[in-house]
Amino acid sequence: MHISKTDFIQFLHCPKSLWLLKHKPEAYPNGEFSDYAKKLAAEGYQVEAYVRELVELGEDAARFSFQTVFQTGRGLYAKSDMVRENEDGSVNLYEIKSSTRVKTDAKHNQVKDACFQMIIAEEVGQDVRDIFIVHLNGDYLRDGEVDPGALLTFANVTSEVREVEAETGIEIDQALDLLQAEKIDETNCSCLTLSQANHCDSFEHFNKGIPKPSIYNLPRISKAKLEAFVGEGRFDLDEIGLDEVTEKQGYVLRSAQLKEPVIDQAALMRWFSKAEYPLYFLDYETYASAIPLVDGARPQAPIPFQYSLHIKRTADDTQLVHVEYLADEAALPRAMIEHMEQYIGPEGSVISWHASFENTQNKTMAKQFPDKAEFLHSLIDRTLDLEDIFASAYVDIAFGGSTSIKKVLPVLASDLDYAGMEVANGTDAMEAWERLIAMPDGEERDVLKANMLEYCKLDTYAMVRIFEEMERV
Repeated sequence: MHISKTDFIQFLHCPKSLWLLKHKPEAYPNGEFSDYAKKLAAEGYQVEAYVRELVELGEDAARFSFQTVFQTGRGLYAKSDMVRENEDGSVNLYEIKSSTRVKTDAKHNQVKDACFQMIIAEEVGQDVRDIFIVHLNGDYLRDGEVDPGALLTFANVTSEVREVEAETGIEIDQALDLLQAEKIDETNCSCLTLSQANHCDSFEHFNKGIPKPSIYNLPRISKAKLEAFVGEGRFDLDEIGLDEVTEKQGYVLRSAQLKEPVIDQAALMRWFSKAEYPLYFLDYETYASAIPLVDGARPQAPIPFQYSLHIKRTADDTQLVHVEYLADEAALPRAMIEHMEQYIGPEGSVISWHASFENTQNKTMAKQFPDKAEFLHSLIDRTLDLEDIFASAYVDIAFGGSTSIKKVLPVLASDLDYAGMEVANGTDAMEAWERLIAMPDGEERDVLKANMLEYCKLDTYAMVRIFEEMERV
């Protein structure tokens, strides 16, 4: 049983999760962690193509090799993205990444990744001199054909890798020892002291006794607080006191203990007092790619390609107007902005969910198209964030401690549901658009387009329904 670079990063995140994957693959649930790793791998190959192109232009191109395999007798396996054979017999190792910086986060620590590779290379007899992480230049702006020299950044991380060499070596030994075990304690895992967003895919397999709701539903709970509660065996929210949590966590805790929504009428009134008719419920879909698709785009920078708009003219208006737009080809969103200008008037509030996302796109588009800046900044100035209500004005434990529209909608408008939709989330929409712009005209393309429009339409109609429900409250 071998351990790859991906396995090792998973071990660092949750050792038992890796054991389950290797020993009981049929019981392993692929989830967000697995999907994230697949996305990184796919984008890495895209970037590697430009690294190859750049290297082949150099006089020392013959010294470089790609996807070089290093494998030890004790089960360690690494496939190096790129290796350079130096004049003195040593080698340089290159990890190729699709990020715009060197990352050291819990989900993918690139320095640890590179260190794992270096240790294996040295174990099989390589003299490693320098280690580089090749990543994207976040400031690169595409203008014509992609320029690999400007697109790529070669970050020398040799000193950082050597600093963690001893620690990484110990962790590798621990991973090997764990995987040699035929049985482990499957009643818990190390993710118990991590927030819900950082749980491994197999959290529920290892921690079956956790009640629902639990301490993991408290928003933005600190690691120190989690460690204290876990150490005392207090997972049930009925065992937690209001004096032990923050103000915002307190709203969720009170709702859980009362088993009903916690409503702050004054806060609701303050929010609604800012809403001016007509109301424009607006949602964007965006596409981000490692390699900029079009001129004027940057690596990993979102490009809006679709919007949905529901217009509610007056408080008593039951005849909503729906407007939608979906770009048929890869381009910066000038045409989309001009389409919006036809339907969003100069007066009235713009309502979005997690509005900082829409407003960030508006700011970016205003810089890209100065002649549209006045219109776009007007949208920013008039935007209200419907999600804000659910931070403290209306909190229901049925939302699971979340303010996501995917959690709020089933509770407040149970007849609306994203489940079963062909395009059911932002990632689906991004992948669908990538297929759409490459697809020839025909029935298959028409079906895909209809599915994309249906999803975005539900996003804004969901906001209307939630708004109206809060208005009744």
